[in-house]
Amino acid sequence: MPARYRLIVGVLGFAAAGGTVLATLDAGPVPLVVGLLVAVAFAAVVLMMARIRVGPESVQIRVAAMFATEIPFRDIRGASAGPVTGLGEGMGLRILPDATGYLVGGPSVRIECGQSAVLVSCREPERLLSCLARQGVPTP
Repeated sequence: MPARYRLIVGVLGFAAAGGTVLATLDAGPVPLVVGLLVAVAFAAVVLMMARIRVGPESVQIRVAAMFATEIPFRDIRGASAGPVTGLGEGMGLRILPDATGYLVGGPSVRIECGQSAVLVSCREPERLLSCLARQGVPTP
């Protein structure tokens, strides 16, 4: 995730957790627990990353340690640099109008698979495209 998104989400999380605790200080330990849970949720978002592994027969994609897919090279028609995504597209597993997204924000790679496509956030799109090209995947 780009640093500016981490900063924005981190500040919002800190404000939400702090605000929850401050707004209900005299209500006992419950606000502290709620504030801690809010902080943990925002920390998970701030630390979210996309992991991409190009293996001998497929590319494996994982986001947020719970959303994953594996695409065999035989199913890939092509790959190209995708758009730069941000908070508007969301993060995690996203169903987009023309693709399934595994997104955390920033540059992306679009992998064409039959009638569908996968869009994955990737800090170094050129490096991923180079790895895919070495596996015989058509790239620009």
